[in-house]
Amino acid sequence: MSKNKMETFTGSVDALLEHCSKLDIQEVEEQIKLDEKQDCLNIIMTDCECSLEEAEQIYSDIALSEVKQTIDQLVKEGIVEVSGYNEEGEPLFTLTELGRQIQKELKNK
Repeated sequence: MSKNKMETFTGSVDALLEHCSKLDIQEVEEQIKLDEKQDCLNIIMTDCECSLEEAEQIYSDIALSEVKQTIDQLVKEGIVEVSGYNEEGEPLFTLTELGRQIQKELKNK
């Protein structure tokens, strides 16, 4: 797959199926993530009237906030707990018994 945005496919259904069968799923997913991030950065730069560097910092701050909210919710629900702290004093998390049960159920689906 090229490093550029994906182009619209034109051709027969058979040609589309053949084309799709040759795609590397991980590469496609990674390209989608990159495209989505670039779209977000463009929106931030437009809405905040800022540089790419400033937009990247805002994007990182938003992503970190989302992760923190998710972890806080998982702790609140008893799915994960703090298991210790790293050298920088940041918390390390592990699954609780409930979290391990949920993980096991999800693997069995």
